[in-house]
Amino acid sequence: MAKPTTQLTDTTITNAKPKAKKYKLYDGGGLFLLVMPTGAKRWRLKYRFNAKEKEYAIGTYPIITLKKARDTTLELKRLVADGIDPNEKKKQDKKTDTEDKKLTEFEKKTQLHLVVNEWLELHEKKVTDYTAKKTRALLYEKLLPAFSKYTDRESIKTSTPISHIKHFEITELLKDTAKETEYTAKRLKQFLNRIWLFALTSGYCETNIITNISNEVLPSPKTKSMAKITDEVILGKLLNDLDAYKGNIIVKASLQFLVYTMLRATTLVTLKWEYIDFTNKTLTIPRESMKVKDVNLNDFILPLVPKAIDILKEVQVITGEDEYVFSIAGKHINKESGNKALRLMGYSDESKGLKQTQHSFRGTFRSLADTHQEQHKASFEAKEAVLDHQVGGKVERAYTHKSNYVEQMRGLLEWYADFLEGVKNG
Repeated sequence: MAKPTTQLTDTTITNAKPKAKKYKLYDGGGLFLLVMPTGAKRWRLKYRFNAKEKEYAIGTYPIITLKKARDTTLELKRLVADGIDPNEKKKQDKKTDTEDKKLTEFEKKTQLHLVVNEWLELHEKKVTDYTAKKTRALLYEKLLPAFSKYTDRESIKTSTPISHIKHFEITELLKDTAKETEYTAKRLKQFLNRIWLFALTSGYCETNIITNISNEVLPSPKTKSMAKITDEVILGKLLNDLDAYKGNIIVKASLQFLVYTMLRATTLVTLKWEYIDFTNKTLTIPRESMKVKDVNLNDFILPLVPKAIDILKEVQVITGEDEYVFSIAGKHINKESGNKALRLMGYSDESKGLKQTQHSFRGTFRSLADTHQEQHKASFEAKEAVLDHQVGGKVERAYTHKSNYVEQMRGLLEWYADFLEGVKNG
């Protein structure tokens, strides 16, 4: 039976005096302190790998404290459990560090993670916070791990200079991503093309290797239209269920307002009172707060029908002193609150035609506006303007962006409000 080992203490270590020959002080679990004749005290870990007994040099006391030595022991044992020899890993890490030091100053400045972050800073100025977070997450989860070395689970130590990355490496990365989700692979390729184009323009690399990757090597994503309710009977039931909803009154009001405005979820929940003009019965949202942030475009102006005005006046009694229209305790509601309410009301079963999300109200409006074109006779541009969809390419929009469809939109939205009232009353 093995003799139990008494764990070391800082006092024991401090009082350990050198002898004519080196000797060991055991802490347990294979960790011990080697006291040298010179007085130096060195941490060592004894472990077994592939049935062979080995020894790992952790460092010198007191630079490596007792606690640090124990923490390192746990980390090293995890490596062994994962089939990694700590000593071999140390050799490889030293080799990698040596290789990294051989990079030129230009290569150090053009490491992939630095180029990606530089591009993200520009990209995030043009999109919503939600889109920016999704893009950053995609690149940090799918791209950077393939070309980066990490000091820990979150911090990137170094990465491959972008000019060193090969065409086939990106191709394999995209193929692997496509095995998980075809859509994500396509989306990732789009971002990579923009990043490499930015790097090429900035002089960080000589070619855009992404343009040479054929879409044929990736499976085509199966696209599916977002579910939306257009059946008039089901739509009427939904409108009545909204009126009868017993959940949070602000969330309920946001959904009722959404029915007549079709705003995007992020735009809806961040709607500010300063955007509302009760006199002219409009809401005006600064272009930089919209999904499409092109500075050459007008601010988004949407006419408000009487039903929408009534909802705002009811909410104003509660949140009129706050910054945001749909707020609770001074903060705007979560963008998913409306979706949760719709699920609670039973609108999550697509197989029965009962699937509706906040975004679906945009599709409901657009489909019904097309179906009943002969009733309202609104132009295609007016229908698109309601949803803040930009018609035509950049050149065309450069000539037409000053066009004002507000009055056309007002007529269309008034027709839609009347149509919904008829549907609601059966």
